Amino acid sequence: MLDSEAILYYADHPVEFVEDVIQVTPDPQQAAILRSVAGSKMTSVRSGHGVGKSAVEAWSVIWFMTTRPFPKIPCTAPTQHQLFDILWAEVSKWLRNNPALSRELMWTKEKVYMKGYPEEWFAVARTASKPDALQGFHAEDLLFIIDEASGVDDVIFEPVLGALSTPGARLLMCGNPTQLSGFFYDSHNKNRASYSTFHIDGRKSGRVPQDFVQTIINMYGEDSDVFRVRVAGEFPLQEDDIFIPLSLVEASIMTEYTPRARPTLVHIGCDVARFGDDKTVIGYKVDEQVTLHKKRQGQDTMKTADDIILLGEELVARYKLTDPIPVKIDDGGVGGGVVDPLPEDAPFFVKDYYDYYKTPRGYHPRSLNSNGGWNVTGCMSFLNQPILAYAEEIRSAVLVMHGDKAHSCYFSKDAFARLKGDNKELLLIPDAVHTDLYDRMDIIPFDKLVDFFQKNLK
Repeated sequence: MLDSEAILYYADHPVEFVEDVIQVTPDPQQAAILRSVAGSKMTSVRSGHGVGKSAVEAWSVIWFMTTRPFPKIPCTAPTQHQLFDILWAEVSKWLRNNPALSRELMWTKEKVYMKGYPEEWFAVARTASKPDALQGFHAEDLLFIIDEASGVDDVIFEPVLGALSTPGARLLMCGNPTQLSGFFYDSHNKNRASYSTFHIDGRKSGRVPQDFVQTIINMYGEDSDVFRVRVAGEFPLQEDDIFIPLSLVEASIMTEYTPRARPTLVHIGCDVARFGDDKTVIGYKVDEQVTLHKKRQGQDTMKTADDIILLGEELVARYKLTDPIPVKIDDGGVGGGVVDPLPEDAPFFVKDYYDYYKTPRGYHPRSLNSNGGWNVTGCMSFLNQPILAYAEEIRSAVLVMHGDKAHSCYFSKDAFARLKGDNKELLLIPDAVHTDLYDRMDIIPFDKLVDFFQKNLK
């Protein structure tokens, strides 16, 4: 295919190899990465989506196999989809670009090898699902290629570090920077001096369509982590405002799943909403697979309970279950608010709350007590704070008002008992309940409030 002089030349000139032999012209960023693989022991590339990094990896496989005697090229990625459907398919595509290459390099679904040397001269695809994925490779010329490296567990990298002690060994890592820790993250941060690193912003790549960039901006915003990772090729910001980080969501989506005749785990989950724009969502999990069952807007909780029971009966029949199915309810919006529907034997204060929060009188779609919202901050920390410990030190005038029929009236009585001085007053409103002082204009003692403020605000 190539004479010895050409092989010696191309061994140090991968860009020219790609142009002359594979017959494609790399863009400037791809060319720089190829030269780094030839001249550096470890190369790490973080980028946005669609910048052509899979092509660079495929070209590197073909170049290394063609210009070295008896090389070994272990390739890995977090999932079979990423490894076989993308990277391995890319290798096949570029081999077909030159008939001479496809005659000498034999492509199979898990291995590419030099004709006549399937066990000594090859590239092999192994998913990074097991710790030993990259163990056991020995050769004078080794090239490890790790695609979507941010999603590969650190334990996979350990044998690579040992193998890199061989003079002819190299490492190429590429990927979207989805995680704020790990081997790939460190290669662009604290261990950066040990690597030849590249950052490719999709906005500056001619391979990324502008409409893709604009779509991400429109959907998530230019300041979102999705934009940073998928377009800008930047690591996400510190995830102090995120309960489930992007990297875990993506890892969950890419989980390999093989249905079993008899599942080992069946769970039902429900995120309950009530009024407003939010929706009640019911789903179920069978082993590793989660299925969305129903979404309903404005549905009362009794109907939601019926839907869960019917789903449970369906799953029991489908999988011939004998054990109970756990049902997990996200009660942040409903369970923390007022009961719905109102039981006939509910205590009077529950009926009082229902009359306010569950009717147009006090309903709001983002109110926890109206069952349609979720609070960003909470006051649970106050449980450990002795709020009234220094009440007697308050020197200013205080007017404490409460309905004398309110179940919470003792709150005000207890607080007033701690106050000191003759400028403190407890005013109990006859026959008023807890919510009457929210909006009952005929009950709120405005004249008393005016008198209090005029007297004490001087």
